[in-house]
Amino acid sequence: MVATFHVWFGKVSGGVDVFLLVSAYLMTRSLVARSEKGTLTRPLSYLIRKFSRLLPAAVAAITLILIGAFVFLPVSEWRLSLDAALSSLFYVENLRLQDATVDYFNAEHSSASPFQHFWSLSVQGQVFILFAALHFIGDVLARYLGFSVRKTLLGLFATLALGSFAYSVWLTDQNQAFAYFDTGARIWELAVGSVLALIHPWLRISQGFRTVASWLGVIAILACGFVLPVDSSFPGWAALWPITAAALVIISAGPPTRFGADRLLAHGILNKLGGYTYALYLTHWPVLVFFLWTTGTEQANWQQGFVILLVSGVLSFLISRCIEQPVATWLKRDQAPRLRWLPQVGWRSPLVLLASISLILSATSVGTTMLDQRTQKAIVALQEINISQLGANAGSSPGLTVDPVPAEPLVEGDWVEMGEDCYEDDPYRSALCYEIPPTEGEAVHSLYAIGSSHSTQFNGALLEAVNRHPEWLFRTQVAPACYYSTQIETGEHCIELWLQATAYIAAEKPDLVVMFGTQSHLDYELIQPELLGWLQEVMATSPQTHFVVLRDNPRIPFSLFECATRHGYDSDKCVFRYETSTDPEYIAAIEQTGATWVDLNGHICPNRECRPSLGGVVTYFDEGHLTGTFTRTLAQKFSESVSSVVDWWPERVYEEGEFIDRANNSDTLSDLNQL
Repeated sequence: MVATFHVWFGKVSGGVDVFLLVSAYLMTRSLVARSEKGTLTRPLSYLIRKFSRLLPAAVAAITLILIGAFVFLPVSEWRLSLDAALSSLFYVENLRLQDATVDYFNAEHSSASPFQHFWSLSVQGQVFILFAALHFIGDVLARYLGFSVRKTLLGLFATLALGSFAYSVWLTDQNQAFAYFDTGARIWELAVGSVLALIHPWLRISQGFRTVASWLGVIAILACGFVLPVDSSFPGWAALWPITAAALVIISAGPPTRFGADRLLAHGILNKLGGYTYALYLTHWPVLVFFLWTTGTEQANWQQGFVILLVSGVLSFLISRCIEQPVATWLKRDQAPRLRWLPQVGWRSPLVLLASISLILSATSVGTTMLDQRTQKAIVALQEINISQLGANAGSSPGLTVDPVPAEPLVEGDWVEMGEDCYEDDPYRSALCYEIPPTEGEAVHSLYAIGSSHSTQFNGALLEAVNRHPEWLFRTQVAPACYYSTQIETGEHCIELWLQATAYIAAEKPDLVVMFGTQSHLDYELIQPELLGWLQEVMATSPQTHFVVLRDNPRIPFSLFECATRHGYDSDKCVFRYETSTDPEYIAAIEQTGATWVDLNGHICPNRECRPSLGGVVTYFDEGHLTGTFTRTLAQKFSESVSSVVDWWPERVYEEGEFIDRANNSDTLSDLNQL
């Protein structure tokens, strides 16, 4: 059901919720039966046996997915796949997805991680560890207090279920995408399964009720994904639907009925197929993702879906018959010798765990080495390019290439490095403050750039001149999403930046100040009338300073780079035409203050068409940020706009002198990420 809903309907079926409940039901039913016979639950021994049975099939799937990622996915996805493989191996993939703020409902399958489905197995694995400990605590408490083990555990799991459910409802209301992967918000589903296992022997249900309950449960499970608004309600109140439905099916179990759903569910064919469903869950999602990536489609049709399920079924059969079942049979023979520190576990289960972990660690190590080698080659190639002939300097034609620079491993990290952190005792320091001092003596000229992350990237153009003039001083102060008119909405870092900028200009009187005068949005461009007053204020305190106000670069509703990795850099699917314009009266008002207005968007998106590459250079690395490499190619265009009014600015940037990268500071990117 999970596989068919993913492949054919693009929906969440609620099947995972059923799976979580059933797994806890079986776990508790098994452990409590042993406890009632006098066997104390040993959490470590139990978990080693449990994971030694689960991991071999998972490791086989992880290995195949890694191979598929290196074959079918672009290089830019390899690092994420390697990280996801390790997260899946150690049952923390749900936490990784939470950190990445993945929206399970809105993410297109074609751009999803092929490991994303491991989130539910991660939740299951984490809860297995918790529940094994709870069973041990319940056993000890029951023995110490003289209570029934079953009643003691019932109290523990019922309390846990109620607490987790309340938390799940609250968190789903606050942040549904985060809650979907949250173990705490899911525990109640498994706890209900444990409660059901504990009370099931006490239930006395008539055959008629069992017949009705079984069909009602089956129909409700199948209908869940079609009826419920899962995109706005899971896993809070709405998850009660599949959990209740699964409980109805379980409590209807018993002697065969004449008309109940057991006539279908207990059929030999379904029981046989049930032995392959774990492997099918492991394989169907990556096969779907690889298919959509390769074909460039967003959703499989019925014929394509059938092929995807067929391939997934074949892989699941091979994993089950060649790995999962043979390993399980081999583990059952593990009777002796016993390990002293694990009296209930022989040597085979730990060996399987060790071998499984070692295999994936080795595979990811090999993959990381391959990626690092490719990245190093890309770095060397980038250092050898002639920036004056590429990008915005390549002429009016789009200049599309098969392999533009920077190469794929470098694109999404192509932030501009801005120099050393400002000193701790700097009186004008803000959160993200960087400076490149002159190499010797006093600065001949000083350049000051302030603004948002877009300003960070545009510094690539400014640094082409700065790095050819060692006698210049360059200073930049930025904050995420920080424009002069958005200080209140953006927050204290932005407010602090503009306060410090005002003070710095008044005291240090830099020769040139560069900032953004608009903030681009998808369907409009936000002007900043408040900036006019600020310009007049600071110009009065530093009359000799020249101010340049830039137009913000266009924003794109999708990632041009990701589109190009799927469809190619010359695909028409990856061209976005922007229609926003700047108010002419606002531009005139900027110029009336004495500042220089600069609009380079015609060089970024010629003829208003934004493309993933221009003149052999990747333009954007996400929906809003230009690559540092591309902004370097804008240096000459900037000079043509300002050299006539700033007499010391070079007319021919790339020919002015030897380029020395004085801004090479690896801490800049990590500082940006931390903030």
